[in-house]
Amino acid sequence: MAGINNSDFVKRFKVGLAILGGFNADKKANEAAIKSLKRGRREFIFENPIEDIEKEIVSALDSYGRIAVNVRASSIDGYINVAKICSEYDVILEINAHCRQPEFLEIGAGQSLLFNQEKLLNIVESCSKYCEVSVKIRGGLNIDYSSLSKRLFSSAFILHVDAMIPGGGADYSLIKEISALGNVIGNNSVKDINTARKMVESGAKLVSLARAVIKNERIFDELLEDDILSSPIEVI
Repeated sequence: MAGINNSDFVKRFKVGLAILGGFNADKKANEAAIKSLKRGRREFIFENPIEDIEKEIVSALDSYGRIAVNVRASSIDGYINVAKICSEYDVILEINAHCRQPEFLEIGAGQSLLFNQEKLLNIVESCSKYCEVSVKIRGGLNIDYSSLSKRLFSSAFILHVDAMIPGGGADYSLIKEISALGNVIGNNSVKDINTARKMVESGAKLVSLARAVIKNERIFDELLEDDILSSPIEVI
């Protein structure tokens, strides 16, 4: 959650994986965030993007579980610079191929990468030389998800899938399809034990929550009361 999910926020919750960001890793991405902020969006604005991202990572290291950092950038250098930092702290880099705000699409970041797949694959492959890489993607688009996922899994450790259905709800068939190919974090419409279990039963290794946490700060504690959701996982 841009503008919300910083180290201070995630440290309040007992989670297996805390994903910081979205953070903006270069000048153009930071400028896009400023434009988005001016029209009412919440965003993180960093004076020195790489240094400030590192500070956020260091601050979050004493939280529960592992840390990932979700990043947007206008060029491959922005992603690689953060990947190098992630390698120092055993942190997962999450490439944001998910954001659909126009300011970020205009600079070739976020969801636009799903329609420029060679660029996305190059970013993932290059960053994976330094650290484990996750890619957050959005469902509900006119793309071949199986083909793209197979190619991404050649370098990516995990795919974080927002299984969006235009108009509302989660596409559990998409989670099942991609989970058959590799490690998946299931996202979208997870708000209670039943919806979280649907993600796991569809094949997701992990489930992620965003806005539901703001509505109910005890939701992770509630989910961990469930036998399936609290059981250990094995990633491949």
